[in-house]
Amino acid sequence: MFLIESRALAVALLAAALCLPAHAQTDMTIYRCVDPSGAVTLQNDVPCPKGSQQSLRKVGVLPTMPAPVAVPAAPAARPAPVVAAPPPPAAPSAPAPLARTAPPPLFQCRTWDDRDYLGDTAEPPATCVPVQAMGIDGTSASAAGASCEMRRDACTAVPADKLCAVWKKRVDEAEFRWKFGGGRDDDRKVEFDRLARTYRGSTCVDG
Repeated sequence: MFLIESRALAVALLAAALCLPAHAQTDMTIYRCVDPSGAVTLQNDVPCPKGSQQSLRKVGVLPTMPAPVAVPAAPAARPAPVVAAPPPPAAPSAPAPLARTAPPPLFQCRTWDDRDYLGDTAEPPATCVPVQAMGIDGTSASAAGASCEMRRDACTAVPADKLCAVWKKRVDEAEFRWKFGGGRDDDRKVEFDRLARTYRGSTCVDG
């Protein structure tokens, strides 16, 4: 009976210790009360009522563990800013095709002394051709001075189906006169550049 009662007392003491508030003292007094009917009660730091048999016991109480300190949560990592990719560079626009025109007309001309050449007009300026002057005695010795006769070259238009080939020939001849005519005359080069520029900008040249 004493053993059972001692166990009950130990359990009651443990329960009382667990129920103590966090600010309880390190020692507490447990009162064992037996009333006139023989009923046993245990009281924490409260004496037994009058008329009861009272016994007490000092019990050491373990200090209460401090409440855990809340650790602040680490701030959420900010997402890396989204950088928009630069637009791709615009593709360079293709150069506009060169507007080409039909080659200008050419004329096959012949001089009074049977020399052939290519010209730009059907009626080139007349040329004053020297003629032998005769005196009143019928000889050139008594002539008053030199004289000339105005003559025009005879020109014929080059047919359209042969115009590109003739233009190519004209440019080649102008280049030959410039490079091999002797002295590299600037006028010959200017003439070649003019003719070559006209030919290359015409429909006779592809691309």
